[in-house]
Amino acid sequence: MKKLVGFLAIIGMLSLAVQAQAVKLGIFEKGALVPSVYHNGANVDTVVGIICQFNCSTHTSDSGKVYWTFFAANSTHVTDGQFTCTDDDLYAFSWMGNSGRGLDKKEGYLVFVAEPTDDSNMTISANAFLVDTTKKDAIFVPVIPLSIDDFQPRGFDPRAMNKDTLYQLKYGIQGGTTVDMRYWIDPTYNAATTVVIWLVEPAGAQTVLVYNDNENSKSVNINLPNELNKICPGSIVGMPQNYTDGFIQFTFPATDDGYAYSYISSTLFGAQQTLLAAECNATATGNSVPNPPCTTCTPY
Repeated sequence: MKKLVGFLAIIGMLSLAVQAQAVKLGIFEKGALVPSVYHNGANVDTVVGIICQFNCSTHTSDSGKVYWTFFAANSTHVTDGQFTCTDDDLYAFSWMGNSGRGLDKKEGYLVFVAEPTDDSNMTISANAFLVDTTKKDAIFVPVIPLSIDDFQPRGFDPRAMNKDTLYQLKYGIQGGTTVDMRYWIDPTYNAATTVVIWLVEPAGAQTVLVYNDNENSKSVNINLPNELNKICPGSIVGMPQNYTDGFIQFTFPATDDGYAYSYISSTLFGAQQTLLAAECNATATGNSVPNPPCTTCTPY
């Protein structure tokens, strides 16, 4: 749930103030996490629509800055920028248009932060889509709101964020929670799945349960070496050949908040679909060997 990398007194106070809760999307907060972004330099782009609002009773200006940072999958700070937002403004952010050179086909994630100043009570809300102009397809990308308490230290510089800046996700999946993540890899329908797991802290090798649509289950292993991880169910070692439709049951490590969802595509319905992970009460934990690199995932 928390990245324990110093500032112990601050963390202790914040952990008392912030209570665990279920996932909450679509609200105004001080920041926003887009857990997976991608562009190919041509027809595929991640676009984010950001709405800015101010609390009229406290702010002294009706405009403020929104800072953004692109992190590689392992949370290396790659590039950042900023833009000005006014009250009730809708800002259209294109990752392809803002990334600069050399970042086409690079996996990563974006963090947006409203200007954290005393005289500006600006908050933001965001929606994101992976747009393919050739296929005329727009794939929903979930956006997790970020509370000011999610950042460490609380007085962080939004222009110099690093892998330790985010230490929890108040509105994400809380550490210790078990989730079911859907997959569909039936070759009859050219079905393909990519499971996306974003973590505050890399978790390494993890043992999970895989269920099929006949309620059969088997224990297998996945590897979560980064903050942004993409798992291809069809490439997991030990996955039965006849497990073509079902879900992966995974328990987030006790001290590791995050988020999870699946991209599923098929010639049966054409466009890719986004299925959010479902929280549940069952458990499946452990550590073992990592799975091999994904070879038959969906492109994104």
